[in-house]
Amino acid sequence: MLRPRLSFLNHQLLQRTLGTQAQPAVTNESKAEQQNQTDDYTLSSVSNTPPRRPLTNQFTHQVKNQVPPLEYNDLYKSDLTLREFVTKENKGQIKDMGLELGTFHWHEQGQIANRQVPMLHQFDRYGQRIDEVNFHPVYHDLMQVGMRYGVHSVAWESLPGSQTSINSHGHLQHTAGLYILTQVEAGVCCPLSMTYSGYPLLHRYLHCTSKKLVDSFPLEKILSRKYDSRCIPAKAKSGLTIGMALTEKQGGSDVRANTTKAYCDDAEEKRYILVGHKWFCSAPMSDGFLILAQIHDADNVNTSPTHYIPSCFFVPRWLPNGERNPFYIQRLKDKLGNRSNASSEIELNNTQGWLLGKGHDGVKVILEMINGTRLDSATSSAALMRQALVQANWHARHRKAFGRLLIDQPLMKQVLVDLLLESEAATAFVMYLSTLFDATYNNVHSNNTGEVLALSRIATALAKFWICKRTPETTYEALECLGGAGYVEESMMPRIYREAPLNSIWEGSGNVICLDILRSMKKSPESLQAYLSFIHETKGSNKHLDAAVDHLEKHLLSKDLSATMLERHARTLATQLALCFQGALLVRRLPQSVSDAFCASRLGPDRGSIFGDLPMNIDTDALLKRLPF
Repeated sequence: MLRPRLSFLNHQLLQRTLGTQAQPAVTNESKAEQQNQTDDYTLSSVSNTPPRRPLTNQFTHQVKNQVPPLEYNDLYKSDLTLREFVTKENKGQIKDMGLELGTFHWHEQGQIANRQVPMLHQFDRYGQRIDEVNFHPVYHDLMQVGMRYGVHSVAWESLPGSQTSINSHGHLQHTAGLYILTQVEAGVCCPLSMTYSGYPLLHRYLHCTSKKLVDSFPLEKILSRKYDSRCIPAKAKSGLTIGMALTEKQGGSDVRANTTKAYCDDAEEKRYILVGHKWFCSAPMSDGFLILAQIHDADNVNTSPTHYIPSCFFVPRWLPNGERNPFYIQRLKDKLGNRSNASSEIELNNTQGWLLGKGHDGVKVILEMINGTRLDSATSSAALMRQALVQANWHARHRKAFGRLLIDQPLMKQVLVDLLLESEAATAFVMYLSTLFDATYNNVHSNNTGEVLALSRIATALAKFWICKRTPETTYEALECLGGAGYVEESMMPRIYREAPLNSIWEGSGNVICLDILRSMKKSPESLQAYLSFIHETKGSNKHLDAAVDHLEKHLLSKDLSATMLERHARTLATQLALCFQGALLVRRLPQSVSDAFCASRLGPDRGSIFGDLPMNIDTDALLKRLPF
């Protein structure tokens, strides 16, 4: 019996070998051609569900009074403030997105993406330079779902059947989509945000450069909802993403201290050769980058870099001729949080870049992109607050202490209500701000675009400063609601807490934003006037808000304050501007129980200094009804 069996196996092996020999060799080129024919990204086979019926009877004790896994929470339906702004008329696909991403599966995908961090491969096995970053498959799944819902593109897409009419609620839908996705995993939101913010710059300036570049980098693919992770020329891909690299080791936020040099290679095509480095380049696998560098020519060759303004360049990963653009990834950052997203240090040496806008005007050119990413920084922070509140509330509704559920204990109610107020004020701020972006770009909500633009300019800086500053404290307090269960890595809370400081650092730290606010008030006084007009429209609605605005105008905005004194107290000014704006916004848009509680606890004489220290006249029971579940 053994010999026939062996003969059968040998026959199978021979057939398999002959079959293999009959197949043609597969080269890199033919493999790329096959991929081009099937370039739609398919989700990985990873599926996550919580453990079923774990054993509770241990050898020494019985495990009880444990919080069950949060298997599902509709991220749209359960969020009353989000639904106040994103309604039946303007929601687009946001309702569907909140429904899909509210599952245990997607939240666990975020956990996995942060545990399995990106890996840098500078060389292939033959020693040739490739500078590519490999990600865990779940990272690509998260990118795919974000692009499928148009988080990067919906603000710029034309309406169905039209080539010119842009979605009048596109920025609101972008902000809401980013807000929902961040609650699942924040790392993928970085490349999606930069792509959203970078598109209008390329749309405005890229056609003024080389025709070969324009043909090789189709801008319409930036708006594609297909995710394509391959590192191949842009023209062969089904979807593109954009990154940026601005800061350097010696200057950080002071980009005028940048030393990266740009030498003109072809004036007609606006093509330059870049030599230098960038200290922070996130999402280095993007298809193209906006980079600041100092133009060196005969007029300034002997001038110190600190005495002239950098210019803005577009640097594609692949050149129009199909070759790799020298883009050397030196290492990946070992970051506190945001670990699923690769952040790198890069060097540019004989790297080709195309000038966008005028020379020595890079800060002005890049400012529009920064404005968009600052909105997104505030949005991501608001989303972290929201998800931290969700986790704390779920725990409190299922965990008992001293004979009662935590949610039924008066002191825990105070803490949760305070967290709710902070979260809803942040969510309302970013959602309203996105409607200002819609009005600015599309003029759909106001007949006075100039006033709306002026308001959005100062409000964006305020949101970036204040919401991002409040996030670490808010997420910590929510973590404490879970006790030790929130301090272990199996919980989502450590990941949220590590993520919390990030947005206050990126796109301008707190001091930088405060100085930007002062500059905006000085150079564009219409911004402050638009802000005051917005606040004054609610006069008489809340006594605490009225008193705070009066104090703001008489003291912090007094013309008697010297420039030095104003700069010294810039944080105090920014804080009060932000709080008054939030108070006025809540008076306009949310129930009176919310606005009254917010103004009393943030602007009134009995305001506390820690979460849970609320004035005695707040209607806690009415506010508890706004919590999820």
